[in-house]
Amino acid sequence: MRIILRDGRAAELRTPVASDQEMLRGLFQRASRDSLYLRFFHIVADVREAELQRMMQVQEGEAYALVCDAGDAILGIGNYARTGPDSAEVAFFVDDQLQGRGLGTLLLEHLAEHGWREGFKTFQAYVLNENHQMLGVFRSSGFAITQRWSDGAYELALPLGQTERQKSLTALREKLATAASLQPFFHPRTVAVVGASRDIERLGHQTLKHLLDGGFQGTAYPVNREAQSVLAVRAYARLADIPEPVDLALLIVPAKELLSVVNDAIYAGVRGVMITTSGIDATLQETIVTKLRRAGIRLVGPSSMGLVNTNPALSLNASLADVMPRRGRLAVASHSGALGVALMRYADDMNLGISSFVSLGDKPDVSVNDLLQFWQDDPDSDAIMLYMESFGNPRKFSQIARRLTRTKPILAVKSARTRRTGTDVTFKQVVWDSADAPVEALFRQSGIIRADTLEELFDVASIVTTQPVVQGNRIGLVTNSAAGTLIAEDTAHTLGLELTASIDVGYEDLAAGYRTALQEIVSQDGIDALVILYVPVSQRETALVVAAIEDTLREYLPKRSRPLAIAANIMLQDPAAHRFLMAGERRVPVFAFPETALRALARVRDYGQYLAQPLGREVDLPHSDAGAARRALRELLAERGPGMVADRDLMPVWDYMGIPLDFGQGGLLSIAMMWDPLFGPIMGVRSTDGESRIRLIPLTDQDAERLVPSCVRAAQTAELWCDVLLRLSRLIDECPELRRLELNGVDVRDGRFVVDECSVMLGS
Repeated sequence: MRIILRDGRAAELRTPVASDQEMLRGLFQRASRDSLYLRFFHIVADVREAELQRMMQVQEGEAYALVCDAGDAILGIGNYARTGPDSAEVAFFVDDQLQGRGLGTLLLEHLAEHGWREGFKTFQAYVLNENHQMLGVFRSSGFAITQRWSDGAYELALPLGQTERQKSLTALREKLATAASLQPFFHPRTVAVVGASRDIERLGHQTLKHLLDGGFQGTAYPVNREAQSVLAVRAYARLADIPEPVDLALLIVPAKELLSVVNDAIYAGVRGVMITTSGIDATLQETIVTKLRRAGIRLVGPSSMGLVNTNPALSLNASLADVMPRRGRLAVASHSGALGVALMRYADDMNLGISSFVSLGDKPDVSVNDLLQFWQDDPDSDAIMLYMESFGNPRKFSQIARRLTRTKPILAVKSARTRRTGTDVTFKQVVWDSADAPVEALFRQSGIIRADTLEELFDVASIVTTQPVVQGNRIGLVTNSAAGTLIAEDTAHTLGLELTASIDVGYEDLAAGYRTALQEIVSQDGIDALVILYVPVSQRETALVVAAIEDTLREYLPKRSRPLAIAANIMLQDPAAHRFLMAGERRVPVFAFPETALRALARVRDYGQYLAQPLGREVDLPHSDAGAARRALRELLAERGPGMVADRDLMPVWDYMGIPLDFGQGGLLSIAMMWDPLFGPIMGVRSTDGESRIRLIPLTDQDAERLVPSCVRAAQTAELWCDVLLRLSRLIDECPELRRLELNGVDVRDGRFVVDECSVMLGS
């Protein structure tokens, strides 16, 4: 697996194999006497073979180990071994040159995750008092550590159930390390174009030309074995021949040459690699990724169409876009290379502008998740646009997006809605569409603005990059058309918007009419968004009306006490003529039709409602013991093997989780859960009136509240329903052996849950 160290370097973390023993011996031979003493508690001249083999032992349920592989050397090792029924001793050792870069923390986190999944509840560790660095690793890890002094060392106990603090620290460490690892792509000082050709039709020539024409503020190097120069820039035969370190290498070569060029990049110490080559077979791609990962080099592509950063301090156009797009505040990522370049050009045509652009290609390394973590703290980006065809790690995507959307909107089009990825998930009562329902649930839980079409994606982008977030449903309207008013009313009603203030200025002296109407309506605090519709009468009149609108907004918007989002429509006129109206520093987007303007505002309204809700959290659940519940399930699985479990055998599980469950005649709801191969555990709830909702697990308190159907939410027992959903979520999240669950005919009576039937399937 790939890990990212604190300084941004990537590394490979894997279980050891027998052939690693000599490299592991080398790790200890390179170590200082002090480091060896702190690890083994005595002076060590040479680590014995039996000790090396013990550290490398991997035995299911008993021992586990991970090594950090740098290709020609092992940089660290961590391991644990069982010491009791549910406890294990953990230890690790890191190369002297890598100490302080976060490798020890990462080893601990991954060992703890694996240990928890194997049923361990506690890790023990023994650390000498003078080993301040190792004590710092444990104490800053986020685990709820207890310690005691024993025989000259600290004995530490680490409960493996994750705390909110530990999760937050882990997420922060990962975000900072990931952002550091992507610096070579977004802020390179030196860029080498490998495959830069003199042939103007070749991609290598075009990419170098775009880099130079875009005004790159760093140094560009063509790499060509047969030419002394390309585009009047001195060329070098190999990356290793370039006289200074290369931050970013763009590999634009045939597939058969890739491996040798990648080896050259590793030898030259390149920090980041982008590969445009497409059609690479899986074996070659895996070899390349493994080599780069072991060397600590990040990879964008293969099949990438390039990178762009419009910050004038850099001016990087390392893409197939022939014109450097104008600078803006929108970051763009696309799975599709060609479509991504087209999206960037369209944003430029709209006068929208972008901050940066990445074509991800096949994404075996750098993914959307990585980009989101970089853009979260990017001062040049206010909003993020994604074109997605698939998810790599949906759970991590959701966790990152939930943090990011609180400060920056994410707009997404997820394609393949109608492509069947499997049959619908059908329980006795609950049904969901396996192709799209989990995606919709993920976006809804994460606060992502999902557009149905690419056109709508840009419509919404023009709102979120220029206007304040729409904070409610109340819409104001200024128009010179009765028909426009009717269209706006119908569309607003369909979208759940309320037209609360409307002024028709008529046809006489339109410029003065719009000025007076806008002055009146902008001064009203009772509206959340304003739509300005104008049906042109003449070209001269249009110019006067546009000027009146811009002047009035420029004067009166600063006087408002509340934010006001504004969209405009000049009816039946090509919006390219007026992409934006200029109201001082505020740009007001102009749409082709009133319906599209209102639809974009409604999407941003939904995002505003998400922001207005409390930030969900995974709450503490008194009187619940997920560890004990998991042990009970594991005992059932060991005794009977995978398959269905009878109702009576599950009563201890409900008791451990604090769920007051009885069997009898229920009736209001059905609750179901199953594991999706891509999204993990998903929970669905269906009421007797047919209302169905689903959410991805783990649930926050806000997720649980929104999962409860309306018929129950109005009742006094809604809090109890939320509580049981959260307990079920915790059980499912911490018990991966629980593969499917269905509760039918669920009702609440006297503070207890009554269930008609319960169906549970266990698996490994």
